[in-house]
Amino acid sequence: MEDYILMSAMYPTMTSGKVDKFLVNPGDKVIKGMPVCEIISEGYFTLVSEVDGRVKDFYVSEGEYVEVDAYLMSVTLAEKDN
Repeated sequence: MEDYILMSAMYPTMTSGKVDKFLVNPGDKVIKGMPVCEIISEGYFTLVSEVDGRVKDFYVSEGEYVEVDAYLMSVTLAEKDN
C-alpha cells in the first residue's frame, strides 16, 4: 500500500514554500516523526513524516516552490503485524 508526504502548512497563513533540501532518498526507511525535508517559507522549517514505510518517489525537486497540500513524495507503507 502507498501513501504520500504532503507540503504541510507550518503556520496558519502559509500558502506555499520552497523545498530546500530532502533529508531522505528513495529507498530510505521513514518513521512517524522523522525529518524528511527542509522547507523555507518566512522562516526555516523541518517537515516530518506522518507515516511508517519506505520512500518510493519524489514528485518535486530541491529548490522548487510548491503549494500547501502538494505531494512531495510517495511512501510504500510498512506492513503491520496482526
